[in-house]
Amino acid sequence: MNLIALSIITLNYFGDDSQMPMLRTSSEAFPASKKVLSDIPYVLRVEFRDLARDVTKIVGKPIACHKCNGFLISIDQIKEDSKVGKHFQCPFCGTLNVIEGEIVFAGNESDFIVSPAPDKAETTTDAIPMGGQSFLALIDVSGSMAGVNLSAVKRSLTTSIESLVANAPSTMFGLIEFESTVIFRNLQTGEAIVLPHESYASLESVIESTRKLLDKFQLVHIGNNAERVKGFVKSLRDMGGTALGPAVAMAYVVAKHRNVGRIVVLTDGLANEGIGALEGYQVTPASKYYEIVGSMFRELGTAVDVVGIASGAGMELKTLGLMPEATNGQMYYVTPNELDRSLSGLAGASLLGRDVEVRLITPEGVKLKDASGVSRAVVEALKKSSESKIGVVGDEHELYFEIEPESEIDREEVPIQVQVAYTDETGARRLRSVTTKLKVAKKEKEILDTLDPTVGATFVTQKAGEESFRGDRASGKKRIATFRSALKRREKKAPSKVRKALDKVEEALEREEGEIERQKKMLEEAPAAAPSGAADEAFTESLAQMRRSSKEIFEDDEEEE
Repeated sequence: MNLIALSIITLNYFGDDSQMPMLRTSSEAFPASKKVLSDIPYVLRVEFRDLARDVTKIVGKPIACHKCNGFLISIDQIKEDSKVGKHFQCPFCGTLNVIEGEIVFAGNESDFIVSPAPDKAETTTDAIPMGGQSFLALIDVSGSMAGVNLSAVKRSLTTSIESLVANAPSTMFGLIEFESTVIFRNLQTGEAIVLPHESYASLESVIESTRKLLDKFQLVHIGNNAERVKGFVKSLRDMGGTALGPAVAMAYVVAKHRNVGRIVVLTDGLANEGIGALEGYQVTPASKYYEIVGSMFRELGTAVDVVGIASGAGMELKTLGLMPEATNGQMYYVTPNELDRSLSGLAGASLLGRDVEVRLITPEGVKLKDASGVSRAVVEALKKSSESKIGVVGDEHELYFEIEPESEIDREEVPIQVQVAYTDETGARRLRSVTTKLKVAKKEKEILDTLDPTVGATFVTQKAGEESFRGDRASGKKRIATFRSALKRREKKAPSKVRKALDKVEEALEREEGEIERQKKMLEEAPAAAPSGAADEAFTESLAQMRRSSKEIFEDDEEEE
């Protein structure tokens, strides 16, 4: 693409609208110092659902600053003189960058195709999908699943398979069954590929044993094999203990070598055999094990979902939930009768991006203070370097950045850029760049005039959920209460449109604060010495709150508008 064409693209996208569809901000104005509106966090919201929207697509990468990686935004930034040649001064860090070769810049919003989708003709086996949806089910068939629970799993899994055939027939499907024995089921031949029991003691030994069996592992196109797959689901039988940890480790190897995008674990009991057991002494504690495995799946770009089937006894979902927490997966605690809806929703959920990496670029004097909507490990990585791999994203995923001025800002506006690198459903590697400019405000009123309290409210809700998931519900509840008080103090000063939004936020936050209180009471009534269904339900709800999107919190309000 030539320079003139690129200039037109940038001019089309470099308008006055500071609120880009993918990027929303607390206000169109940013505080000049910490003294301005210091008790209300200034937040940026990244809405990943916007990846599905068509924007300007450019093959290649934009020119980036060699120091901070901020992208060249427009042709107006380019200067030329006899000594330096063609160059631009980075608007974020001020570094002078010499430009050589083709000029490609980002504009306000563009989607760059970094590498095209693989040629489907190059695919050598149906076992390795080159893009699109892939689904691996890990089914607990231990003795505790006997009767109604296993019957419900068979029914729900069959319904989900039929839904995939109707709506996503190209989905690649795989099945692992686990009790005291862990089996990968070849859905074409029916062969049971057994993980050797002697490998159960460590993550490394399970991985090594699974690699030796790789040639036998095969996922199948669900559209061409639905009846055969449903037949195997129907034949599932209960027996033995619960070797959940080894099954998850086997799934990791399958996901890595068969490009699996989503893994769903269905269980009703306490993991009690091999690595990851929640009973007895473990060299690697279960909480550490599932945290490690979760981070490994995140690096693969694979979402792990956990569906706990209520059976009276506890499953320690607080611990198993570390996998969906790490990978942007979901967790449910359901009765057998509720299983259909949750499993069908997971099977049909689309992944808009895998192997997702995010980077926030801010100018000197503006720093990233906190983040939410992702795992604690990712939050810490973002706080340290303003970039991190976050795993997978779908329609409901939103990422929040809390930013603040480090000192007095004496410029009139500050640029903010968010970069999202991801692999789409075709297997193409893409890069979405979104840039906005915020007016610098020295007075509180300037921020209040365009305040969108739903952005900060969702961030606060997610942080409260994060604290609750970690067992600190008192801090989560206090965080919401403090934010509510800060908004109430500004209600009379805000314009009428903002006051209306403040009323909606107050109602929503009151519900979220009540949710934490309800979780606290559930745990107080649950036995402290052993896993319980009440604790499983409470921690499932905490994880859901940690991921609550603005659409979920304010859904009724959006419908009214």
